[in-house]
Amino acid sequence: MTVTGAFKILSFEMIDVADSPHKVVDCVSAQCLRCNHVTTITDGAIHHLAGGLVIRCANCGREQAVANGGLSHGG
Repeated sequence: MTVTGAFKILSFEMIDVADSPHKVVDCVSAQCLRCNHVTTITDGAIHHLAGGLVIRCANCGREQAVANGGLSHGG
């Protein structure tokens, strides 16, 4: 499990983007290190950035932008 600073990434799934060599996060579960709440965000609610996403705790509102490669030590 990877710690991003604000969150501990518990799991995530990447999917291919049509007509692109890039992948995007389809689902991510993360534990907030401020309040310990576990938030699961699925594709419809993920705020995607170029090469990453924003994780927001559903309990306390803490946010962090995370690069896709930062979700796992293996990328």
